[in-house]
Amino acid sequence: MKLIKIFLMNQYIEKLLNRFEKEFYHYRVSNGFTHPKFRDLSSPSSVSIKSPFPKRKLLIDDSLIIHVTVTGRCNARCKGCINVSITCGQREELLTIFEAEPKREVLGIKRLSDEFPNKKVTVVFYGGEPLLAPQKIRKIQTILRKELPHKEIRFMVITNGMLIDRVYKNFPEIIQDVWLFSISIDGQKEQHESIRIGTSLEKIQQNLSILRKSTRSKILMWSTLREEQSLKDCFLEFLYLYQEKLVDFFFYHFAETEEPFKNFNAYIKQYEKDFNYLLDTYLDYLKKNIVLPITHLNELIAFLLSGHKRGHTACGVELATNFDLVGGKILACADLPPELALGQITPDGQVSLSLESLPSLVAYKNYLSCDICGIEPYCGGRCPVQALTGSVERTLAYCQLLRLHVGMVIERLPEIKRHLERLSISYQDLYDHSGFLARYTDVIP
Repeated sequence: MKLIKIFLMNQYIEKLLNRFEKEFYHYRVSNGFTHPKFRDLSSPSSVSIKSPFPKRKLLIDDSLIIHVTVTGRCNARCKGCINVSITCGQREELLTIFEAEPKREVLGIKRLSDEFPNKKVTVVFYGGEPLLAPQKIRKIQTILRKELPHKEIRFMVITNGMLIDRVYKNFPEIIQDVWLFSISIDGQKEQHESIRIGTSLEKIQQNLSILRKSTRSKILMWSTLREEQSLKDCFLEFLYLYQEKLVDFFFYHFAETEEPFKNFNAYIKQYEKDFNYLLDTYLDYLKKNIVLPITHLNELIAFLLSGHKRGHTACGVELATNFDLVGGKILACADLPPELALGQITPDGQVSLSLESLPSLVAYKNYLSCDICGIEPYCGGRCPVQALTGSVERTLAYCQLLRLHVGMVIERLPEIKRHLERLSISYQDLYDHSGFLARYTDVIP
């Protein structure tokens, strides 16, 4: 039975790769953006990371991360919801499989944590909107605390932030036992509410205040950038919340989608303008002796200064250190289709797991020429969800956007380095300050 499952999974991956190959050769030469400094950004050599000889090795967070999809239900009604558009391929009926069964999920967590007895375990409650099913979250927390009292376990919640007050009133233990809240905020009021239609930014801000007053939890603001969104608008909202001491960290990423850019040239120019504003502001704060906690920016700077090479895709999907429990299935990423499950947890507690197919999940990197790409030490290869199940045209556009992103940081690196040295902040300090948290997000934009 195990061999049959591996065969079927490999067949499905081969089908996705065949589609990728066909689309790749169609789009690879048609959408290159020529930048005045970096020239053709579709070229893998347009931007290159030159690694210094490190004085000491960068110590990287290696916690075992286990995502638990609590429910597929959600109240946010976001444009381009990844669960519907990517993971389920427009098959909304498949969302019904995204319902956690606490005892089953605990069995999976225990089995996976047993494989890594010396690692800290971070359990991430995911959705849908996980706070729609607080009873399930609390039951998982309670069982794990009782049955694994000596295991270092911490909990993270990825949420749209709308239900925090209700959960705090009815299940305060959930909120008190969370290490990190990741709150989806896509800009200031007008932009955020035009994308996350079922949410209210004012209500989210009130709930952030509840968290700040009642818990010691850290709070990450996570923005998802779609073509119609402004990075600057997201960043301005972060600055406001940060100054009000309502959030601790900021991360943003480009949305995984099948849709091609309507006007990529216009978008990349606007992104450059917005990211320049972000970098200007970052340096302004450094001059005031403050390191803005922009997780992926600080991770990138730490990598550039130390010469660290990631050595795998950003999310580590091909490694056996990051698992997702979805409706009884074990996946390398919750946003991959259920056909790509690595194993399952049966109702009677049996856990099966096969890792033989993990390397094939990133075989698309051969087409992208990741091995000769100048920013590969940081990027490690585009997101497999976007590459395998999204649009190849969009994937190639994201390669160009990230080359521009890295190139712009490299240009600012000498000035950033001077200020960090003035403040006696090492690249390890910068990583430990906020860069390590990139691993608990989608890692790179």
